[in-house]
Amino acid sequence: MSCTITYITNAQPGQDDRAHKRGRIPRKPVQWQASVWMIAPGGEKTTHSITVPACTAQDLIPAIGDRIDALARENGQICVQFGWTASAHGGMKKNRKGGKR
Repeated sequence: MSCTITYITNAQPGQDDRAHKRGRIPRKPVQWQASVWMIAPGGEKTTHSITVPACTAQDLIPAIGDRIDALARENGQICVQFGWTASAHGGMKKNRKGGKR
């Protein structure tokens, strides 16, 4: 089981969801691998990779939001666009018939 959530700010609010999901969102807290990127007015793209400790998808958004705020402070609060992608891979189910697949 895996899930990928992508959030991009170039989509207009209310048009479609800014966050796009692929896969099934995990019910239990899992570790997320995230990549946060920002584009400066000059076109320079800054990318940072982070690991978010075990949390649910609803807790993921504020955790990444804090990281984006920190990056904005480092870059002078100026960016044309930002976005992030986070992915999680669930563990194996126990007591599965037929064993490991």
